[in-house]
Amino acid sequence: MDKSQEKSGNTAVRVYLVDDQPNVTKGLSWLLESAGIASETHHRVADFLAAVPDYDGAACVVLDLRMPDIGGLEAAERLAAIRPDVPIIFLTAHGDVPTAVHAMKLGATDFLQKPFDPQVFLDCVSRVSLQARQNYQTRRAQLNRSEWLARLSVREHDVLERILAGASSKQIARDLEISPRTIDVHRANILAKLGIATVRELLQRFGTTTVKT
Repeated sequence: MDKSQEKSGNTAVRVYLVDDQPNVTKGLSWLLESAGIASETHHRVADFLAAVPDYDGAACVVLDLRMPDIGGLEAAERLAAIRPDVPIIFLTAHGDVPTAVHAMKLGATDFLQKPFDPQVFLDCVSRVSLQARQNYQTRRAQLNRSEWLARLSVREHDVLERILAGASSKQIARDLEISPRTIDVHRANILAKLGIATVRELLQRFGTTTVKT
C-alpha cells in the first residue's frame, strides 16, 4: 500500500474492500493496485466498522451485500452513523431491483452484480472516489468550523448568531439587554478568538453555519 497516497488533503482515496471471500478481496486488491489505488481488506464487517473511524482521510468502501456477521444493509446504516462521508459500492451475486433501491436509500453510490467486468469496476471506483473527496472536504470544513466555534463562550455564541443574521450592535444590545459597548467588546473578542480581522471575513467564513449551543 502506498502510504504517500493516503495523506489527508491529497487527492488519493483509500478503498476499503469488505467481503467474506478472500479470493474476491485478493482479486479486487490486485486490480486496484494495478491502477495505483490504495486499498485495505476486511473479511468481517465488524472489523471494517472498527477500523474506518481511525482513518482521517477520504475513503470509500466496496461492500458485499451478503455478509455472514453483519449484512450489507445494516453495515450501511452503521457506517452512516460514524462516517457518513464514506460512499458505498455494493457488490452482490443476488442483485435485484428492490434490494438495489433499498441500498441506494441507505447511501449506496453504486451497485455492481457479480461477476462484473474489471474495467467497469475500476470506472465505478473512480467515479465514487470523486464523491469521496468532495464528501471528505465538506466533513473537514464542518469539523474545523466546530473546533473554532468551540472557543467561544455562550454569550459570544449569542452575539455571533445575531451578527451573522445582520443585526447591528444596538439591535443585539436591545435583544440581549446589555449595552452596545459590551456588544462591541464581545465582537472584538469573537474576531480575536477566531483569528479573523473583519466582520466581512467573519460573514464569509461562518455565514452559513449554525452557531447555537
